[in-house]
Amino acid sequence: MPGPRYSTQKCMGRVLIVQNQKYVGIRHTRGGEVEEKNVKKMKTTLGKMGFTDACIEDHKNKTKAEMIRLLEDVAKRTDLKDDYCFICMVLSYGKDGVIICCDETHSPANPTPSMQLPVSELQECLKGDKCRDLLLKPKIFMLQLEKVPSSGADSTQSDTHTEKPVKIPREADFLIYTCVRNYALAAWIEGFQKYVLDTEKPGQPKHPLEIQKLLTRINNLYWEHYSSSADIPCVTSLLTREAYLKIEEPSPK
Repeated sequence: MPGPRYSTQKCMGRVLIVQNQKYVGIRHTRGGEVEEKNVKKMKTTLGKMGFTDACIEDHKNKTKAEMIRLLEDVAKRTDLKDDYCFICMVLSYGKDGVIICCDETHSPANPTPSMQLPVSELQECLKGDKCRDLLLKPKIFMLQLEKVPSSGADSTQSDTHTEKPVKIPREADFLIYTCVRNYALAAWIEGFQKYVLDTEKPGQPKHPLEIQKLLTRINNLYWEHYSSSADIPCVTSLLTREAYLKIEEPSPK
């Protein structure tokens, strides 16, 4: 028997995509043209899943303060009442759930505290006391946090900065999905297409998969791409019901 589901709403909700690409001391743009093309593909895929163009935002090269402000702006919106969920995708350098944000003066190879943003600080912006219209709704954070490349990074700085400990918010209805290599975005797109949209094709699930099963399938795509040599993405779920990333009501089976 299926478990209880999050209540269906008139709209799928909002999606916030943040690409941190240009960093001081790094020779090449993180992500490059491949990521640009994949972000466009992701927007198209999300549109097919029921997320409207007006509800998909794409931002680039944000500082820590700017990223927090983006989430605070979401929390202040007055048009979230009819939304089913909120999704935040972050493509950046980072480690252990800490996003390394952009800075005009410091290299990500030696990030200052003002560059390090634990995802929990973004989630704090959407807690029930700050965003009542997303209360009891799934709030999903999908992170592609790549290791800072050793070659091309500015290694002249000798300062060391201690990373903040990662804290998991105590409030329910959050999910964090963290990948550490740059194929993550492509795997998300492929997974959404196969296991949410292409449900009529032979060999595919007959109905969109619940998000926990969906992410398991995406983990397999990621693992196969790297010939079983990659760290498997990590899922931290505080969801209290089943969540589906398509506007239509799935079959109970």
